[in-house]
Amino acid sequence: MIDNKGQESSRNSSSLENFTVRVTNPMLYDRLHTLSAEYSVSVELLVNAAVKRFIEDVDFVRGLRTGKIDFE
Repeated sequence: MIDNKGQESSRNSSSLENFTVRVTNPMLYDRLHTLSAEYSVSVELLVNAAVKRFIEDVDFVRGLRTGKIDFE
């Protein structure tokens, strides 16, 4: 993969953009790490799942506002 400076990058071409999520609530931070250890998954996976669920919920509410009813 070539980066924006024309240099070859060692990243996988299918990799996604990286974001930093700053957790400012200490209880939420502790809970994420507890769940990560309990289920042997990364904190990153848990955060990705939470963000995905949040976006799906927002889309669902927007659909309800426009009168879309989905029976899946």
